[in-house]
Amino acid sequence: MTRSDLSDDSERHSEEIDTGSRTVTSLTRRRALGVLGAGLVTGGVGTVSADDHDAIVYESGSDFVAENGGSTVYAGGDFIAAIQAAVDSLTTGRTTKETVRVDASGYTGSASSAKAVDLPSYTVLDVPGSIDVDDSGEPWIIPVRARSVESIEIPRLNVTGNPRYGIFVRSCSDVTIGNVNMDLSSGLGIRIDDRDGGRTQNVSLDYAHVSGSSTHAVETYGVDDIDIGTVETYDTGGCGLLLNDTAYATVDHVDATRADEGGGYAGFRCANDAGPDITVDRVDAVDCGRGIFTVSGSHGISISNVSVEGCGAGALIQDTRNTTISGGSITDNAGEGIRIDSRSSDDHHHTRDVTIEYLQIEGNDYGVYETGPDTEHNAITDNDFCDNGTDIETYASSTTVSGNSSCGDGGSGGGSISTGTYRVTNANSGQYLEVDAAGTSDGDNIQQWSDTGHACQEWYVEDVGGGEYRFENAHSGKVMDVYGASSDDGADIIQWEDGGGANQRWYVWEDAAGEYAIESVDSGKLAEVEAASSDEGANVQQWEDNGGSHQRWTFTQV
Repeated sequence: MTRSDLSDDSERHSEEIDTGSRTVTSLTRRRALGVLGAGLVTGGVGTVSADDHDAIVYESGSDFVAENGGSTVYAGGDFIAAIQAAVDSLTTGRTTKETVRVDASGYTGSASSAKAVDLPSYTVLDVPGSIDVDDSGEPWIIPVRARSVESIEIPRLNVTGNPRYGIFVRSCSDVTIGNVNMDLSSGLGIRIDDRDGGRTQNVSLDYAHVSGSSTHAVETYGVDDIDIGTVETYDTGGCGLLLNDTAYATVDHVDATRADEGGGYAGFRCANDAGPDITVDRVDAVDCGRGIFTVSGSHGISISNVSVEGCGAGALIQDTRNTTISGGSITDNAGEGIRIDSRSSDDHHHTRDVTIEYLQIEGNDYGVYETGPDTEHNAITDNDFCDNGTDIETYASSTTVSGNSSCGDGGSGGGSISTGTYRVTNANSGQYLEVDAAGTSDGDNIQQWSDTGHACQEWYVEDVGGGEYRFENAHSGKVMDVYGASSDDGADIIQWEDGGGANQRWYVWEDAAGEYAIESVDSGKLAEVEAASSDEGANVQQWEDNGGSHQRWTFTQV
């Protein structure tokens, strides 16, 4: 099995330690993101005062000292123990939040079993100092852990080294995480999940910078109602941001550089029935395994303003439904710009109702590549394709392809055909576009026929600007026209005296290499051979784009 075929259940098996058994059942209303004051910025160390903490941890000589109300509750060389002592000194059974501030910076030392700072309910842990994990052997240190509790806050946290997790939250509610900075050599940055028996609910994460993790930077599993500001990651062994089985999520910005470079994970990934109502306002992914990856039953996802560059693949949308990628650019990726796919397994639903729109898709092996089995009812609309090996290849006849342009031509189509006289051949049948019986009258039908060498099979194709073309028959001097300016599927294509109408103007855009679609400016429908016939005399009509080769044509200049 290659790295790109990683099991989508693998995220379930992140290391678990001493999970406990209590299930949180209390539900509280959704909070807005915590407001951090001017002094609460990553790395900033405030002065000790009585009004911003109840307990404090600081350095005194070689010792870490924990105090509460002027009384020392710990003094010694164990940094984790000092922080835990400060937390434990807060009021037992409290129902309002109390705060521990950690001004100290120092090393944790090693541990032979799980060792963490455990937060009870109604606790604020503010760490303007730095927790430097220097565990040896198996990583056991978890700087911050919360299990089956409610109403906790981490306004600031700075972690370096090799923790098991930088932050580990399990089956909690009302969790506020402010500014987090982690420069790691291994481990997972932030993990939020549900494995204590209840889903984690009502979470906000303002900002996380994670570099050097051996797996994911930020991962959720079994989470409802989460607001994420910015996740900025560098050189991670897994995803920048991974949402598993997570619903009602908003994300402002994922900015991932070299997330699993050369592998199968992505800058941003949704998996394991993630959704519905996942909204991502911006994704930047550079040199990642994949830029974006949705898989294994994900659904109800909206991703806007993407910039995906230099990845192994731009985006893979697999076993996913009701998902949109809208706006931005997908450029210079080694594989597909976007692949829309379904697996042959029945473990998850097949892909449908995916929309790809308003993107600049450039310099990829494929622009958009749709594959089966069972993939259906997708839409590839209003994108600009340029310098891809193949711009668009579809699998499903129910997939809509419309309004796309080529290299910024400004129309729904090509600009890639130069003005000149051409013989136009149907890609499916190999027969030529011609006027029936070499007619010269208004209303004479357009059909296909094998090569006769007659001028009724030659067309003067003229670029009239704005990406639009007129097709004038070399024999009759009439132009190709949608009968009655109809917008209906099946409307006949005929010849008529040029009146300048939009039903007599066409976009020409390249699909597969050397094959073109001819799209009516008026209706947005494509010229096709009726019923994909290969017979001489088969009618040429207009129809919604279904990706069939009977809707594609080649141009040979005379």
